[in-house]
Amino acid sequence: MKDDAEKTQQEVHELVNWFLERAVDPDYNGHDKCLVGALSLDSVTISPSDRNNVSSRWKLHVTPALCNLSGNLHGGAVALIFDMCTSMTIIPVTREGFWDTGHVTRSLNCTYLRAAPEGTRLVVECELVSIGKRTALLRGIMKREDDGKICFTCDHDRVAIIPTPDVKL
Repeated sequence: MKDDAEKTQQEVHELVNWFLERAVDPDYNGHDKCLVGALSLDSVTISPSDRNNVSSRWKLHVTPALCNLSGNLHGGAVALIFDMCTSMTIIPVTREGFWDTGHVTRSLNCTYLRAAPEGTRLVVECELVSIGKRTALLRGIMKREDDGKICFTCDHDRVAIIPTPDVKL
């Protein structure tokens, strides 16, 4: 029998694969389709002593679809990548009644330190800094795989969607 950390890592991989399977559907034309084939989950780490201490590691290949006219990773693509990777980092802490009904971005602050030209291989590292009943803070960095130099950072503030019964708009 797998321990909780292994099972959770498997569940995260399954969710990422679910996303990728839908994104390759020819009828899907969502904004995040450009990540198919460029982004993959490398690992998820969950502290054995604190289930809310979670980090994830992703691999990204900077493809032409993610670049601006200068041939570098587009700033909007940086925000999209951080949004996707940090959001999925919350998955291991979800359980019935806790962050299991979805969540949305309240703020996403990206800092751009150096360009990542087309063809660059990046590592995206995300960590769950804090999580409560309604809000969570995550942090991310993107660094070059070859020399480890940091290209981009982010702080991502998320809010849980908590359904309210019998609310009429």
